[in-house]
Amino acid sequence: MRVGTSRSDRAVYPVLVAVLLAGLAATATTLVPHPYDYRTGVSVWFRSLLALDPDVPAMAPRPTAVPAPRAARHDLFALWPFSRLVHAFTAPLGYLFRPYVVYRSRGAAGTAAPDAAVAPGRSRAS
Repeated sequence: MRVGTSRSDRAVYPVLVAVLLAGLAATATTLVPHPYDYRTGVSVWFRSLLALDPDVPAMAPRPTAVPAPRAARHDLFALWPFSRLVHAFTAPLGYLFRPYVVYRSRGAAGTAAPDAAVAPGRSRAS
């Protein structure tokens, strides 16, 4: 595992842990003392962003623990393209169009068993 892990991958691990812990801490601190209803603050602000008319005062009543996970997420997104996380954006479309993989069992002497499948266009000798 260590040989296949690059420095950039090792840099992402603490950031991933920070995002998880910041999100859990924000959830725990906003639920326990007084529940924060994000639908009256953050979601109103987000909808105003989508309407291209930002409602900045809508974010004023949010608890102070809410921006911490956001900052950690920004750090993660900054490291994303330089680590193996970039593979989340690649779709393995080649797997849809590749030929079937034919598995053959081998007999005791290294020859194919009589009931083994043979790839199209190949003889049993090959």
